[in-house]
Amino acid sequence: MKANKIQQYLCDVICSQQDFWKHTNDITSPTHLNDIEEGCFAQLGNLISDKDREEFEDKLKDLYWFIRKFD
Repeated sequence: MKANKIQQYLCDVICSQQDFWKHTNDITSPTHLNDIEEGCFAQLGNLISDKDREEFEDKLKDLYWFIRKFD
């Protein structure tokens, strides 16, 4: 089954965040965590529930911290 519109949009948000991390001049900057929250709120605030958005933010932060593990 093909991804639905919400799934596609969530994937787009993931790609956008990872591209930002990939090209940042300071991967260790704490502002990346705030950017995750602000970006998700701005992009997903009216698309999914607050609970789902917060869960999604947590997953993105987990991914960010996994990448940071290799500092």
